[in-house]
Amino acid sequence: MAGNRMKAQSAEHRASIVGKPVGLSPVARRTFGREVPALDLGGISLLVINDNEFVRTYMQRLFSIMRVGSVVTCANPRSARAEIATVRPDIVVIDLDLTGMDGLELLHDIRRGGAGIPSDIAILVASAYVDRDYVGKARDAGANWILVKPLTFRRLYEGLVRVIMDERAFVEGDVYVGPDRRVLVGMAGYDGVERRKDPQL
Repeated sequence: MAGNRMKAQSAEHRASIVGKPVGLSPVARRTFGREVPALDLGGISLLVINDNEFVRTYMQRLFSIMRVGSVVTCANPRSARAEIATVRPDIVVIDLDLTGMDGLELLHDIRRGGAGIPSDIAILVASAYVDRDYVGKARDAGANWILVKPLTFRRLYEGLVRVIMDERAFVEGDVYVGPDRRVLVGMAGYDGVERRKDPQL
């Protein structure tokens, strides 16, 4: 426990893990399989926003197996803003299909500084939506990475890895706020929208 607290304290000095060179990240790395590094996630804190109790429990169990340092879940998207400001997580894991509130709206509010946390916080979208237009909207709203259910251990872990290793510059403009969309994360097996194959994206 003491070791985890020390890792968490070191993580508090980071405003965000987005755009940080991998060599400067406090997350230790080693090889996991051929392409995905195995990370020590003991110093990482997550906030999972999902209104489905089964999915929240399932994801919390998987993150526990991954030895994530801290996982806080939030069932009510309306109260998520207060939870985010209190927990101040390293990564927000959000579903797009939230009862009473569009997940895209919450994502947009975070990126526009309306959630009481730095707008450049890392955001991993885990959603059942498979429609390319909707996934594209999530990317355009500033998500770092987008996973489409079903969520397996490997897919969820790879999503965290991609977010943590995301070295793209953070862009703040009048139209868009989020990681630079002109650069893709440099790992094979992109799980989101293939923009280069679709001239409309």
